[in-house]
Amino acid sequence: MKVEIRESFFYEAWIVSSDFGTGTLYRIYVRVLDPGRGEPPDSKKGELGDPKYRPMNVFANKHWGQHANTILKMRRFEGVNEATKWDAMERLGVNLKPNLSPKKPPKTNTVIDFKKIDRKHAAYLIAKALFEGMTSTPPLFGDYKNTEESDPIWDFEVDLVVPCVVSAGLVAGVARKILIGARRVSKLNPQNWVSFEVNHCGGGVSEEE
Repeated sequence: MKVEIRESFFYEAWIVSSDFGTGTLYRIYVRVLDPGRGEPPDSKKGELGDPKYRPMNVFANKHWGQHANTILKMRRFEGVNEATKWDAMERLGVNLKPNLSPKKPPKTNTVIDFKKIDRKHAAYLIAKALFEGMTSTPPLFGDYKNTEESDPIWDFEVDLVVPCVVSAGLVAGVARKILIGARRVSKLNPQNWVSFEVNHCGGGVSEEE
């Protein structure tokens, strides 16, 4: 098993190579931070937009190894200075209303705490869950051999084994499971390589649920 984390200020991806208990080596590429590209289609104007359009993905900045309550306050503009507000718009994708308050501010923010779990191990467990979902019967991410990408799953559950999923805000606590939004963004090629995007967090999952 090998895990590589590629990152810069604007980009992060995990590359996990493992047989995941199958006896065949697979390479799972997971994009978790991406500035996006191109223009989206505008259905009201009948425009197709950029065929290579990718929306901004700030999952890593919101949910990956940060302090849950600090990020929540940044996303809500609560008790932060002007420089921090600009940082929230740039790094966390906060959009503003005409009155300069955040659009749809979250009530809860959830992060994976790397003081409680090794970062590469967390990346491996998420990639393993995506692989197992892809190859399940029926496959959760569509026909991975013949279709270029799947529809997103907004509440895909991943068990990180140890209590490392920390939520702050309206729902607060620590859990071992996390709900993520994910989709397959490539076919499984002849070298057994496949790519996913993780772009959303639905929070931690209580053991009581």
